[in-house]
Amino acid sequence: MLFGEHLLVERKRNHLSAEALARECGISRSYITLIETGRRLPGKKIIPKLALVLQLKVNILINWYLEDIRQKMQ
Repeated sequence: MLFGEHLLVERKRNHLSAEALARECGISRSYITLIETGRRLPGKKIIPKLALVLQLKVNILINWYLEDIRQKMQ
C-alpha cells in the first residue's frame, strides 16, 4: 500500500475531511489530495504533523514513506 492510501484510510478512520486534516496540519487541501493520490510524498516537516493529528506514532508514517519508495523503485 502506498503512503497516500494509508493516509486516506487513517483520515477516514478519524472521520476527518481532507480540508479538516489540511487545516489541522497547516497545509492546503490540495496538498493532502496530491499525497492521497500518490502524486506527492509529504515533506519531512509534514510527517510529524500528520502523525499528531491522526494520533499515530511518527515511526508508522516513516514506514509508510519507505514502503512507498520501495514499491515505486520496483
